[in-house]
Order: sequence, then structure tokens, then C-alpha cells
Amino acid sequence: MTRNLRMDKFLFLVRQYLAASFRQFSKQGWRDTNLIEQYMDILAETPLNQTDMKIPNGMRYHVLDIYVDELDKVDEKREGKMPLEQLLGPVQALEKGSPMKVVRKRAKEALEDERLMNWNKDLKEGPLENDRGVSYERDEGEDDDEWGGIEE
Repeated sequence: MTRNLRMDKFLFLVRQYLAASFRQFSKQGWRDTNLIEQYMDILAETPLNQTDMKIPNGMRYHVLDIYVDELDKVDEKREGKMPLEQLLGPVQALEKGSPMKVVRKRAKEALEDERLMNWNKDLKEGPLENDRGVSYERDEGEDDDEWGGIEE
């Protein structure tokens, strides 16, 4: 019981950290794109790291599960100031580059959240690009690099 309570507190802390970061950027009017990019790099290096197996998938899942929720809370009015493509960069990279199919699928589900369509209607129509010029195209048919078992 104590172990579950500690885990719940830790996951709540992760949520609060993500929420506070988004709130701070929102208070600044999303103007400091360099600072936002640095924060996205931190997310991409730590909880949303594509390849570091020291980071548990449970952490990745949790951040993916709460990501759009916390963005939604800071821009409920959809004022259009939020640099959505930049903010979704780490999730898009995880969808594209994770060696684990289940992680790619969870990232794809987060990116397909219908609330994202309210911010940017043409988000899924073409390749997305972050500030560094890295393009993230969506695959309609995904390569299945993982072993699928023995076919009979």
C-alpha cells in the first residue's frame, strides 16, 4: 500500500511539474521560443527519451497520457498563441523514433487527441516541422520491427 501511495505521489509530482511549466510559458504569452525549445529538449532527453531503456515505459506512458490534458488546461480558450508544433515535437519524435511499438502507438494516440484539432486544424495534413527544421511525417502504414511471434 505504501509503495502505491509513493508512486501516486511521484506521478502527481510529474503532472504538477509539467502543468507548472506550461502555465509559466502561457503567462509569458509563449514568446520565449528559445526557452520553450530548451524545455522540450529536457522532455525529449528524460521522460520522453526515445531509446534510453533506463527510463521506464511507465514514465513515458504517464507523460503521454497527461500531456494534452495539461496543454488543454493552460489554453482552454484556444487563443492561438501556443506554438503547438514546437510543444508536440518530443511526442512526435517519440512516435517516430521509439524502438518499441507500444510506445510509438501511445505517442500516436496522444497526437490524435481530438482536442489538438481545435488548436490547429491542419495539424495532421502534412509533415510537421520543429524550429530546428527537423520534419516529422506521419506514417499511415507502420513498419512492424518487433517480433510478432510464430505464425501457424
